[in-house]
Amino acid sequence: MNGWRSRRPGGLLLLALILCVPLSACLAGPAAKLKGALLTATQADDGQLRSLKAQGYNSIVLNLSAEDAAQHKDAAHRVQAAGLDLFYWIEIARSPALADAHPEWMASLQGHQEWRRFFPKLPKPANGEVVKNYPWVPVLYKETFAAHLERVKELLRDKPAPRGIFLNDLQAAPSACGCGHHLCRWTSDYGPIKTATPLGADAAAKFVAAVKKLAPESKIVPVWATECEEQDKDELCAGIPCFEKTCWREWTAQLMPVAAEVEMLGVLLPYRALQRDLPRYGAEAGWIKPALASFTTLPARYQAGGVPPDRLVAVLQGWDVTPEQIKLQITRSEDAGAAGCVVSMMKIEQDWKP
Repeated sequence: MNGWRSRRPGGLLLLALILCVPLSACLAGPAAKLKGALLTATQADDGQLRSLKAQGYNSIVLNLSAEDAAQHKDAAHRVQAAGLDLFYWIEIARSPALADAHPEWMASLQGHQEWRRFFPKLPKPANGEVVKNYPWVPVLYKETFAAHLERVKELLRDKPAPRGIFLNDLQAAPSACGCGHHLCRWTSDYGPIKTATPLGADAAAKFVAAVKKLAPESKIVPVWATECEEQDKDELCAGIPCFEKTCWREWTAQLMPVAAEVEMLGVLLPYRALQRDLPRYGAEAGWIKPALASFTTLPARYQAGGVPPDRLVAVLQGWDVTPEQIKLQITRSEDAGAAGCVVSMMKIEQDWKP
């Protein structure tokens, strides 16, 4: 056992502080990496928890939503009783309830019109009208910042304190510039018409800081999506050269203040749901490794340090995939040096429509 030592006259050697460190702490190895499963309250039954624990999962990330709020507390207690670490997952930007109540708070579809290839029958807006992106209500407006913070506060009320809280979709809506790409999320309004008050590039970081005050005993883990890739120009970007222009610069400007607020970042990586199961990535789930690496390499283009893989938690697709595909995703994230992973057994909704 290591300890501070002092020597007294007569050659007597005393070990100081030896009683301050438990033997178990001296013998323990490095802490296990996070291996979590994202579940709804209904999915988090005793049988499922036992099964996941037997498969080596050490954590459960419990989805908190208004739809099943009455079940949250019991589900959280079941997770703790099963000997698994408890985390929460809260969706931010994609909010049908807020979109229905305040359509003026939704992100807009202005600028490029390539998104219309998916919705060719949608009428053209008249003068003074703007097309909104349903049901995406980003936290990037003054009005929505306050509303989402109140939502988070209410969802956390009277719940067992979790080890951490994942905040998903702190960016803007899919097809932010109007290109139609579901990973284009750098702006809420790529056009002149504003129906809510825009905040600065550090809005997401300020939101994270505010949630930290609501739950000071828990680690806050923002979940971030990547942006477009160079090869997307003639595919998902429909000819628009997004990669070389604004997208990644603004992505970096928003990401780095968030990274400065937290120890760990989640990375949204459901490769099949995000149409990243493409031959150009090689083996199954091959996109995961370069996607994680992009958090270091792409910010470097803009003289930013980026976020290394050992600060990233990979959020992987556990729905509509096989057990073997889940294992491959976990392996890809481990090979990339990620700090851990969360396999979502529930569908993480990312759809949008004008």
